[in-house]
Amino acid sequence: MVSKFQHLVFYVNDLEESRAFFSQLLDLQLSALNHPDSSAAMKMANQEMRFMSFGFYHHDICLVKHRKLQFDNDSLMHYTMVIRDSNAYDKILENAQTMGMSIKVGRMIKSAKMENHWKAFCFQDPNNHWIELILK
Repeated sequence: MVSKFQHLVFYVNDLEESRAFFSQLLDLQLSALNHPDSSAAMKMANQEMRFMSFGFYHHDICLVKHRKLQFDNDSLMHYTMVIRDSNAYDKILENAQTMGMSIKVGRMIKSAKMENHWKAFCFQDPNNHWIELILK
């Protein structure tokens, strides 16, 4: 069966703003502008991509700017990232506070079963996508 989630691709309004946001908050690094395998299709669809990596894979997040498509970022409920240890969790929380972000402490979806086992906080990125960070 599935062993891990490979990457996330989503639409953004401003590629540079989103790239800077994820770089500052999560220390994601830009790994590629667009991608050779999809460049022709991207040009036909009039879109651009920014691939972001935590450093182990080509990309963990792909930001896509599509100039013709009308999209509703509020339709994405949320996505969750598991943080590797408490030091990294504290650093990301500190980054979010330094960036002046509105933070919701706790899980996106409340569950008595999960609440006792997870340390978590949530926030929205510049495109109103909800992101949940958890530490087990």
